[in-house]
Formats: sequence, C-alpha cells, structure tokens
Amino acid sequence: VVMVQDFHVVKCFKCENFQVQQVKKVNRWSCKVCGEKQTLLKEYGRGSGADCRRHVQKMNAMKGTVSWGEESQLQVFSCTMAQQLW
Repeated sequence: VVMVQDFHVVKCFKCENFQVQQVKKVNRWSCKVCGEKQTLLKEYGRGSGADCRRHVQKMNAMKGTVSWGEESQLQVFSCTMAQQLW
C-alpha cells in the first residue's frame, strides 16, 4: 500500500510569503523564511508536493507584481488554483 503525502499552500502573516507545508494533525507551523511560529488559519491549496510548489511559485510571483490595493485578484487566483489542486 502506497501512502501519498498531502501538502498544502500556506501564507506567513509576518513576511507574507506563500510556502508549501506538509499536512499534519497539528495545525501549527513555522515559516521557512522568517521562522515565525503560527497557526494555520487559511489554506490556499492542497495536493501533491509538486503541484503545491508550482502553485507557490505562481502566487509569490504574482504577489511581487500586485500592488497592495489589488489583493482581491490574488485571492481569486488562489481559489481557482485550489480547485484545480483538488
């Protein structure tokens, strides 16, 4: 029996970077960039490690080009990507 690891896309509240974290029973995680410990409040996508990594790269690239006033476009993109990952 092959067990497939589930990963999810999360966003750090402090440095605002998207990143991939392995799904765990405990909903706490640490940011790989700034080291901030935090609770999982929102999941921006879920799937295989490769799918989540591609999603994170797109989200972080979009974050760099989107101004703070256009945050809603980023949310719409994350919802459509999350549906594709399911």
